[in-house]
Formats: sequence, C-alpha cells, structure tokens
Amino acid sequence: MTRSNSMLCIAHLTGNAMLLYVGYRWLAMGESDGLHLAASILVLCVFIFGVLWLHGTTFAYFDRVARLNFRRAALRCLRHLLPLLTLAVAAAAIYVLLAWWRDSFHHRAFVMGSYATMTLRKPVSPSTVERWFHAFIWILRWVAVPVVFLPLAAGAALDGWAGIRWRSLRPLRRVTYWLEVAALLLCAIWVPLRLVHWVPHINSFSGQVASLVVRLGAGYLLFIAALLSLEFFTSSGRPRATQVNTASTP
Repeated sequence: MTRSNSMLCIAHLTGNAMLLYVGYRWLAMGESDGLHLAASILVLCVFIFGVLWLHGTTFAYFDRVARLNFRRAALRCLRHLLPLLTLAVAAAAIYVLLAWWRDSFHHRAFVMGSYATMTLRKPVSPSTVERWFHAFIWILRWVAVPVVFLPLAAGAALDGWAGIRWRSLRPLRRVTYWLEVAALLLCAIWVPLRLVHWVPHINSFSGQVASLVVRLGAGYLLFIAALLSLEFFTSSGRPRATQVNTASTP
C-alpha cells in the first residue's frame, strides 16, 4: 500500500468518525437563544464542509486521469467546495421534495385505486397502489438520484464548475454502474443500521457489551469500505477530458 493510499484510509477511518460525532452533537444542540443558534449553525457548517472536503478529496484522488496524490487531491478539492456545496443543496432539495411527495400520496392512492378498479373491472386496493408508489420513490432515492449526482460531484471535486457538465454523466450509460450504486449504498447505510439495531439473545451483560462493540465496529468498517468503493467506481468511470495520444500528421 502506498503512502497516499494509507493516508486516504486513515483520513476516512478518523474523519468519518469525527463527522458522525459532530453530526450527533449537532442534533443534540439546543437553539434557545441567539448564541446557541449561532453555535448550532457553526457546527452544521463544519459538518457539511467536512463531509464535502473528505469525500470530494476521495473523488479527486481516485480519478484515473488526474492521478493526484492525497495531498494534491485535498488541495484541489478545497478550491472547489462551493460547486460541491451547490450540488449538495440541489440533492437535498430533491430528497425533501421526494419525502413530501411520498407523504402526500395517500389520498392520490385512494383516487388511483378507485379509478383502476372502475377501468379494469377488478378490485385494486389503494394500499397496493401506495406500495408500488413507495417502491418507485425508493428507486429514485437509492438509485436514480445518487447515480446522477455522484458523477457530477466527482467532476466538481476535480474541475470545479467546469466538472458539472453532461460529459460527467457518461457513467450512466453503464447498467453495471446503476447496480453498483444501489448495492454499495445499501451496504454503506442500510446494512450497518440493521446490524447496529440487531440485538442477539445474550444473557450476560458483558456478552451484550461485547456484541455491541463488535456490531458497531463491523458496521463502521462496512460503511467506510462501501463508501470508498462507491467513490472509486464513480471516479474511475469518468471519461477523459482530452485524448492522451493524438494522431501524428504527415
């Protein structure tokens, strides 16, 4: 393992732990007065820019064309935090709209179920319509939106505003990339949460503590490994900006 690879792994192992702690502390902070509100905003900004810098650096580091070491990738990404922040705000807005759409669909499911029943002459329950709609929203959340925004984020981390372009979306042409994103996001988020919330039947207190430590450690390592793999596949799939070799002219 090279020095840059070691630095990247150490940065993710320590940086993500610190960011998770900062996020947890922010959720527990009160906003009773102006001073506490300002402190809450400051902590939130540290969390957001920390996430963007750490994972933007990883995108830039894994780019197969630039071939930057860890230090140069971190410096390159630091100059491009504003484009990354813009993408993050846009993605957050889309997720908020999806959540609102999902929560407000109950009445529409009843209307669509009634219309389908009258049209097909077969009973179609609103719960069935709502279940299919929730599956559609799940695909948008875990596949479609990440598949679009991750290559754009990789381009912005390396090239700034110039990296946010249609050319950066070429990995979308590969069906395997869609499957990689879905599988790795589930491994990074859903599986670790399920692992942490799973409580085995152990009678002794020491056994329960040991089980919790093992599950937390395994979930965190899985979280780090899946994120690194996701960022690697995203950056390595970005197209070359220019041709490496040009045809010689007579």
